[in-house]
Amino acid sequence: MDFDEREHLGHVIIREIFEKNFSSNVHDILNRDTKILDIGCGSGFWLTEMAADFPKPSYIGVDMLPVFPTSTVPSNITFKQLNLLEGLPFEDNTFDFIHMQFLACDFTELQWETIVYKELARVLKPGGWLEICDPEFEFYNSGPTAKQINSAVCTYLRSRNVNPLIVQRHRSLIESIPSFSSSIVYHEKRHFPLGPYANKLGILGGFLTVKCCKDILLGPVGKIAKINTDINDILTREFDSHNTYFLVHRFYVQKKK
Repeated sequence: MDFDEREHLGHVIIREIFEKNFSSNVHDILNRDTKILDIGCGSGFWLTEMAADFPKPSYIGVDMLPVFPTSTVPSNITFKQLNLLEGLPFEDNTFDFIHMQFLACDFTELQWETIVYKELARVLKPGGWLEICDPEFEFYNSGPTAKQINSAVCTYLRSRNVNPLIVQRHRSLIESIPSFSSSIVYHEKRHFPLGPYANKLGILGGFLTVKCCKDILLGPVGKIAKINTDINDILTREFDSHNTYFLVHRFYVQKKK
């Protein structure tokens, strides 16, 4: 499974467990000539679906890696390769809606505290919406192999000053930004099922997670976990027999007008 396939499957599962591509109250924004920003857009699956469903806005997708689609892209989507930590090349109060998904491990805890939310708030228009979707890096109802991998992943992330449970701080970090301090931070969470016990969605979630775990174990995490057997069948059986899942959270907030 290559990067695009894995990213697309993850996008589809998130869309299905939340039953929509976004939770913010932005239908009015999406039906006007507005500006939408997707941070960490990857191959642009979220953007292309949004542009098809809501063609009036202009969409910009940014990512550190040049993994943007090479096929025909709708005329209202632009892709830019850049690093949020170096500052976004946009004026203050530019975007009506900012979306960011699955970047919990891309920033250190200090970067979340001092750079990420401040920069997002800067380029968001007053009255605009910010939406963050991230998982908890913790298996629930897990078997011994899953626990071993989970522990190794968390150990590795913490060695890089990355908080694997940063999602538990998202609300307080958002509320610490002056332009969000008086706003309501909405929060939804869903189970991301891993195994046939949850029917088709669980089969897809388990398949994707096993593939990701196998890839992760090829790097530094593998040296920490010290697992020397093929985890494909072991994890698949564990996920189904234990009803394993992890949690995915969406936080969304409107910048004060």
